[in-house]
This record gives sequence, C-alpha cells and structure tokens, in this order.
Amino acid sequence: MNFQETDGRRLRSQASRERIIDAVVAMIDDGLDIPSVDVVAARANVGLRSVYRHFGDMASLYTAVLERVGKRYLHLMRPYESAHWHGQLREALARRLELYEGGLMLSRMAQRFRDGSATMAIGPGVFNDMLRTRLESLVPAAARDDAIWFQQLDLWLSLDCYASLRTRGALDHLAAAEVMTAGVERLLAEKA
Repeated sequence: MNFQETDGRRLRSQASRERIIDAVVAMIDDGLDIPSVDVVAARANVGLRSVYRHFGDMASLYTAVLERVGKRYLHLMRPYESAHWHGQLREALARRLELYEGGLMLSRMAQRFRDGSATMAIGPGVFNDMLRTRLESLVPAAARDDAIWFQQLDLWLSLDCYASLRTRGALDHLAAAEVMTAGVERLLAEKA
C-alpha cells in the first residue's frame, strides 16, 4: 500500500465521519426526535458499522454533535453593548433564549445519554456553572447579596425554566420568551 492509497482512505473515512455528524445535526435542525443508529446511518448514507467504527457508541456520536452545534453559538460570547447591568441582563436573556431554542433537543439528547458517557454526564453541570458565573459577573454585589432575589433571577434565566415552559407548559418559543422576560423584568424593577 502506498502513501496515496492510505491518504485517500483516511480522507474518505473523515468524509464519512463528517456525513454522520451532519446527518444528526440536520435531523435535530428539522425538529426530529433523537435518532437511532439505523436512522443516522441511512440519513448519512453509510453502513451501521461505519457509525460504530467512527464513534463506538451513540453517546460518543452525540458528544461530537454537541461540539459541532456549540460552534454555532460562539457569537453569543461577544461583549455586551449596554453599559448598565440591567441592559446587559436583557441582552443576556435574549442570547440565552437563542441558545436555548437551538439547544433544547441537544439538552434532551445529553440527558438521554448521561449515564453512558462521562462527557454527557458532566456537560450540563459545566454549562450551568458557566451561565451562573456569567450571571454573577453581570449583577452587582449589592443585588447578589439578596440571595433569594438572585436565585429567582438565576431560575428565570435558566435552561430548565425554558425547557419547562416549552415542554410542560406547551408554549412555543415566543410565548416562553415572553414569560421569562416578564419574570426577569419584575425582578429588575426591584433593583432599579
């Protein structure tokens, strides 16, 4: 076997891996439920063995999908435009709502595979810690010292709140956003 054959095989293998990830991302974007390996293989136009050869198990595949989709939201990390913390919290809410709507299915996927994957098990905790730290950096210490108020704010801004409104409350994205915005605005009015 020569170098070109090896290189060509590696490129085909990488292309196959990318098609598999693309297939899952496309199904999530289409609003489909968490797909089985059979459905993923068919959508990616690869064999079942290819899926397992590249990822080993579905949890590993979904970890790769999370990494891919996460890159879509890097723009949400840009600095806030508002100089006042109230305005920054409103911007944070708008960004979180964008992230939550795009990531709701991914969150469900992570929950489904949490037991079988160390990455999936720690991922939600890391995500929530990141959001909490970002919130703490926005809210002045005097407001944070009101522990009940701050816990309520953290709750209103959480993915759990959004997911509950979307699933248990059966609200669409705009209605869930309206409820969360109202909750945040009432809390901000207390700290004018």
